[in-house]
Amino acid sequence: MAQMTPERAVDNAIASTKMEGFKISDEQRSLMLKVVRGEMTLDEALKIINSDE
Repeated sequence: MAQMTPERAVDNAIASTKMEGFKISDEQRSLMLKVVRGEMTLDEALKIINSDE
């Protein structure tokens, strides 16, 4: 079995989200990776995402 990397985990989450009809931008994917890698908190990422609306 292939090792679960942060990139693979994020891609799996995005694939699942797309099946539900949602779209994820490249910027959102980048933020997700930063959260998974511990480079930023979920709160920080959500503030950025919510400020783009």
